[in-house]
Amino acid sequence: MHPALIFLLVLLALLIPMQALFAYRRRKVVQQLTRGLDALARGRTVRPIEGRWLGSLGSLVTVFNSIAPELEERLTRLERDRQLLEKVLEGMAEGVMAVDARRRLLFVNRAAIQFFGLPFGESGRLVAEAVRIPRVQEAIEATLTGDGPHQEEIAVSVRTPERPRATGLSLAVHGTRLPGSPVPGAVLVFHDVTELRRLERMRQDFVANASHELKTPLASIRAYTETLIDGAIDDPKVKYEFLHRIDEQADRLHQLILDMLSLARLETGDNAFSHEPMSLLPGIRRIVEAHRPRAQSKNQNLTIELDSECEAVLVRADEEAIRQILDNLVDNAINYTPTGGRIHVACRVSDDAVAIDVRDNGIGIPREDLPRVFERFFRVDKARSREVGSTGLGLSIVKHLVQSLGGKVSVESRLNAGSTFRVSLPRFFQPSSGRQGLAVLESQEFPVSSS
Repeated sequence: MHPALIFLLVLLALLIPMQALFAYRRRKVVQQLTRGLDALARGRTVRPIEGRWLGSLGSLVTVFNSIAPELEERLTRLERDRQLLEKVLEGMAEGVMAVDARRRLLFVNRAAIQFFGLPFGESGRLVAEAVRIPRVQEAIEATLTGDGPHQEEIAVSVRTPERPRATGLSLAVHGTRLPGSPVPGAVLVFHDVTELRRLERMRQDFVANASHELKTPLASIRAYTETLIDGAIDDPKVKYEFLHRIDEQADRLHQLILDMLSLARLETGDNAFSHEPMSLLPGIRRIVEAHRPRAQSKNQNLTIELDSECEAVLVRADEEAIRQILDNLVDNAINYTPTGGRIHVACRVSDDAVAIDVRDNGIGIPREDLPRVFERFFRVDKARSREVGSTGLGLSIVKHLVQSLGGKVSVESRLNAGSTFRVSLPRFFQPSSGRQGLAVLESQEFPVSSS
């Protein structure tokens, strides 16, 4: 055989195994690259590819080994930021909702789910299917189609498994389109302003009622004064009668201002009361005796009944606060009990509380008005209240004073059969009795009931 042919055959015999080995190693590197890229996509740890390689495959391996750690770090940081953002959004009191251009939900946080009664996992569904509240759908549409940020306030009524009865909410909506052309979607933030609007209505009602209450005595004073100036001052009989009326209206105006200031201090917590252990018995007796002459002038029977333990039991309170509470309740009972009626003040002691009852057999309170008797300026009988000089703030002051003492106040009443107001204050136990400090009642609400 020719030597050249023999050389060629030997060369082929050497090249074929080398080529097969090179192809195997190349395929293995490609598989490692594929697995590395897949691991990067899934956020998993990537191992560098070992070995030295020439040509384009070597360049590819070098680039992969250099950028893989950086990409892995960036993906880790992005995932951490995503989780942080998700936690922030979930922890927000405001509802957050993101939608795409096709009106599908991209994201809904926990607050929005609670606002609109949505089940969890609503992402991907059409807004019209998931949120069946027309005003919300209109806000989303206005945000996506508008020229700029969308702001409005909407009222919605929502039912949820936890709240089967419809709950009315006032929501301030701020919608912003996502950047891009065409618009890829929008983000809407819903802020619950229900309580804010309720407080605003209370403020407006208070200003309106206060203005009316202040205007009434001022108008009377002005009318009497003008009449005197126009010549009635020369008539001794009319003069003294009008001056007496002016004095009455001035007293009413003064009392109204004092009550408003007192209520304002109580609501803001800015009062000078010093709560110390004290007995209620002396205060109850002083108030009853102070009101006895007025009750006798109306031929009313004002009685007092004290539990045998009332003298020894203590509460943590302030003498002035107790005086105001009892003074308002007994004064109301006398005002709204007819001539010849009965008013009974009683003190009862239980394991953890001292209860003071002020009961009368007066005109009573209709069932539908019971929930409102502790509201500012609320009167069951407006004409009768103004006739007796009521400011409409007494029971509201009682409620706030009792609350400041950690107690509760309630009312039971029936129309034309009388009313019973009960004040319950937590007992104070001396350390030596084995029960330390103040035993606070579980409820500090102000329930009303009808008997």
